[in-house]
This record gives sequence, structure tokens and C-alpha cells, in this order.
Amino acid sequence: MNNKEVSINKVDELVNRAQLAINDWQCSGDVDYVHKAYANLQQAAIRLTLSRQAAKPKKSELMYSVIGDTLAADYENLDLYDTPEEALKEAKDFLKAGDIVTVLEMAESGWQPYICIDSLLEEFQDQAFTEGGEASEPWSDFIASKAMTAAADELEDELNNVLKRWLEKYQVEAGWYKETGKEYRYSFDGIDFIRL
Repeated sequence: MNNKEVSINKVDELVNRAQLAINDWQCSGDVDYVHKAYANLQQAAIRLTLSRQAAKPKKSELMYSVIGDTLAADYENLDLYDTPEEALKEAKDFLKAGDIVTVLEMAESGWQPYICIDSLLEEFQDQAFTEGGEASEPWSDFIASKAMTAAADELEDELNNVLKRWLEKYQVEAGWYKETGKEYRYSFDGIDFIRL
């Protein structure tokens, strides 16, 4: 049995458990069975999403896109291509002899969200003020004090470690590409491209 079959079997098992829990709820009226059904369906949905992501062909690390001042106004293709040649081929129909275009090298973004403890503590202070008004000021002063600096740094590290594990677990990635700074300029002679 391959990984795909194992994953499908696990999803089937989770859906079956959810169906049994719904049946139990219908017979007993006990709300806990609805929560069990929901939890099983949620896990099944997560497994299906992850298996679909794993099945998608991974784009190469570097991709290429074409830009140029001389491209026709109706050329709005911002797609990414595996090679500079593929990107140029797509732009060819929108060029005339003498046009110059630039192929941009793009790399997948490694960006991940980050929890800033200063912003988070400010949010907590706002919440405290909303809840307690001026009576919350001693609590807010203590949270923002120099005595709590090391504790705040510790909290920031721990929260970001939890966030990182959560992002990895659910394979949450930026998914976009950004310019690397490398550019390749080409002149179009009406038939072929000449690298400048």
C-alpha cells in the first residue's frame, strides 16, 4: 500500500467516525457527538488539503518573468516560467522588431510571519484598558516595565516557536516569488532574441 492509499484510508476512517458520531447524536441528542463529528471531519479536511499540496508539482526554485517598456499595452502576463527562453516565447507575439525586454529572475519567498512581542503587549494593554479602564494601569505598567523585558523576550521566542511549528505542520508557505535582482536584457529582431 502506497502513501496515497494510506492517506485515503485514513480520510475514509475519519469520515466514517464522523458519520457514526452523527448517528449517535441523532439517537441520543448528546451534543458531544456533534463535536466529535466536527473534529473528525476537520482532520479529514486537513489531510485532504495536505495530500493535494504534496501531489502538486513543485515549481523550481528560480522562475522567470518578462517586463519591458516596449511591450504592447495588452500584454499583462505576469506568469512565471521555468526558463528565460519560455518567458520570452510567451512575450514574442506582443513584440515588434527593435523592442527591448527584460527577463526578471524570481525566487520563491522564504517569508514567514513573525510575532512582535512589543505589538502584542500593546494590544494586551489596549484590551486591559477596555476591560478595566484606569484601574488596569498598574497591570499595563508592570507588563511594559524593564523588569519584564527578559520575560517578554522569552514569550516572544516561545510564541514564534509555536507559530513556526504550526506553519510547518500545515505546510503554510508564502507561495509567491520575488525578484532576486538579476535581470537579463534582450533585443527582439522580429524573429529571435539577442541578449544584450
